[in-house]
Amino acid sequence: MATIGSFNLIPPDQWLFPNHGDVIDGKRRAQEWYDAKGSHEGAEWQIEEFVRQWALKQLLDVYSYPPEWIGERIIIEESVKMGSTEKQADISIKNGNRRTFLYIEVKKRGASDDEFKEAERQLETYLAATHTATIGLVTDGDRVKTLRKKIDPNDFDYIADLPSYGLEVRAKVQLVREIPKGDTSRSTGLRLLDNDYERVLFDCHSVARDVDGLHADEALDEICKVIYTKIYDERSTTKQPEGTAFRFQTYGASNASEVASNIRVIYEEARNADIEVYSKRIPGYERSRGVFKTQIRLSDAALYRVAERLQDFSLIDTKADIKGRAFQKVLGPAIRAGMGQYFTPDPIVELAVNAIQPKASELILDPFCGSAHFLTKSLQYVLDKQGAMLTPHDLHEFKFFHLHGIEKSDRMVRIAMTDMMLHDDGHTNIRNQDALLSFDNYPDIIALRDDGQEDPSLFDVIVTNPPFGSIMRQETMEMMGRFVLGHKKKSLPLEILGLERSIQFLKPGGRLAIVLPEHLMKGKSALFVRKWLETVVYVKGIFFFPEEAFTPFGAMVKTCLCILQKLPPGAKSHINDKTFLCEVENLGYDATGRAKGGSEIAAAVDAFHREVTWA
Repeated sequence: MATIGSFNLIPPDQWLFPNHGDVIDGKRRAQEWYDAKGSHEGAEWQIEEFVRQWALKQLLDVYSYPPEWIGERIIIEESVKMGSTEKQADISIKNGNRRTFLYIEVKKRGASDDEFKEAERQLETYLAATHTATIGLVTDGDRVKTLRKKIDPNDFDYIADLPSYGLEVRAKVQLVREIPKGDTSRSTGLRLLDNDYERVLFDCHSVARDVDGLHADEALDEICKVIYTKIYDERSTTKQPEGTAFRFQTYGASNASEVASNIRVIYEEARNADIEVYSKRIPGYERSRGVFKTQIRLSDAALYRVAERLQDFSLIDTKADIKGRAFQKVLGPAIRAGMGQYFTPDPIVELAVNAIQPKASELILDPFCGSAHFLTKSLQYVLDKQGAMLTPHDLHEFKFFHLHGIEKSDRMVRIAMTDMMLHDDGHTNIRNQDALLSFDNYPDIIALRDDGQEDPSLFDVIVTNPPFGSIMRQETMEMMGRFVLGHKKKSLPLEILGLERSIQFLKPGGRLAIVLPEHLMKGKSALFVRKWLETVVYVKGIFFFPEEAFTPFGAMVKTCLCILQKLPPGAKSHINDKTFLCEVENLGYDATGRAKGGSEIAAAVDAFHREVTWA
């Protein structure tokens, strides 16, 4: 039951917003009523302004909103844009960024059921049209309904009441940019994540999952949006003088709904800034990278608790390896909850990257990048092997311009971008596209060439795990560009097209590490694939994995890792060319995913480099 209380008549000489045109008109009509009846009694059944003035007074007296908010953050007749039309909301309450987080719609007392229902629908349209607003109330002075916008912006729950001012927010100290003297390693002054606080991101994920009842992968998607917002706020604030307040915080907000509304505003700014900056540099950026266009779908309560948990920590000052481990703690539950098809186990990623040995000067691509784990491992490998020798400019060039990914799932692109940002960037080069389309769909990749050609074969290194299992029919393949291996085939497994596309993206002499089903390297039905490979690559090595390699993540197929080098134009592989073959029986985990001693990964990498030289 709402605590707004029973209706009482507010005399017109006590009305708020006395100079507003609608209030002036209401006073005129009230005076006419008084002149005819001798009192204002019953006027609220004809004049809606009486109900609005009562609702305004209850906001101050019952819900404890500050009187000084009147005209500043509590306003009337705010225009709400809905498509090509605008309507005026009876009462709006704004957050500290002057964006609405709460609407109230009123009807004259005694409104018919149809009129009241229409007012409720009107309130819903205001909430649906305003991404920063999630709570609304409709009343005629007797009937009261309070609505909360659900995760779907066109769906609503009835809730008990409006949030009161100041009851939920406990922050006593404002977070400002304050750099400790002599500490040049920190730009925010906020606390650093360390081994003791690696659980912070996991805790945020748990809140999103538990408070809103989201599946683990859905909760991860929302936490990525919050991390994206938090990083943007930190970077924006560090451009300001010391003492500037961070906006990603709970301090100073009236309640959880206002905190959530503030976060939604920052998120919107981050999205717009990203598109504005990078659209000028990257062709088609908004189309292929604008995956943060979907709104934060967390409830106000969940978003408030996530902000409260995360606000004290810096995501830009904390070391990348600690942030990466913290994010992996979040990623793990989501993978086990149904995202296994996007995941390559860490030991296999480590084996691929260490075998291929990427360098800072090289262009690196994962055309089926999922969560971008191959890219973050490549980044970490280069930092470990070359970081001390790279100038700041060279390091920046590598992070921001040399790591590229393509991923069909917009959710996975958000996860990939987030992981890249936590590793101190390169996120703008993750494309939300299908890697099997015709090459004119990747103008920004072609633009990476400095010779004016339109040949997509330009990457030095490709590390990838293409999707397995799906069968591509001929009518589908014809829509996806021309593949040599699909010629005259009525159907073809998706991983074969993924293999060919990876080689198409590779420059002559370029190196490819690709996870494939074992039968492609052994089975009779895939002989045509191996024969074709002899014409386009050197098969430098094949690591065969036990059946349990992908079992913890929902896949039962036996797999292998192929290390290939693209032939120069006109060259052919020779029957006497050696291929390093290795059975890796112990990957460092068992069939359930639990750690197991005796991993053979490091030994396999060492053996490969002793035996193999690059052409």
